[in-house]
Amino acid sequence: MSGRSAVVTVLIYLPVFYNPDRQGRRRPIEDAKFCLTADDVARQFQGGGTLHVFRGGEARGFWWNKGIVGRDVLALLEVDVPDTAESRGWLRRYARDVLIKRFRQKAMYMKFIHPVETLLVADVAVVSEKRTGKKRGPGSTRGRVREYGT
Repeated sequence: MSGRSAVVTVLIYLPVFYNPDRQGRRRPIEDAKFCLTADDVARQFQGGGTLHVFRGGEARGFWWNKGIVGRDVLALLEVDVPDTAESRGWLRRYARDVLIKRFRQKAMYMKFIHPVETLLVADVAVVSEKRTGKKRGPGSTRGRVREYGT
């Protein structure tokens, strides 16, 4: 199934380390904070996304602040949301009221990418709704969450 809709992909950049303490040390941010953030966004938009945490330093961010270029190792939460003023407003408030405090930052950065075109490729047979009254296929996760470990 392929299609275009009024959806925008939001990239939420998250730090992997807290800002330096008074001794200049940077502690890693707890994994639970990334998972909690992904859960919050998934619940709000009733969907899913992708969370990339680059502990090895692969994703690097940089910014300019008061004449100094700052650098950081980043995590990235990617999610598709309705392209509405309500969605953008919720994300703005969430970043201001929750993320800045949770990750102890001065600011949070999000990027909105549009248009979004989706393509779903599946190896699942759909059982006719007329026969069963339900639209389910083999391996259905209806009512369950299926997690894949590493």
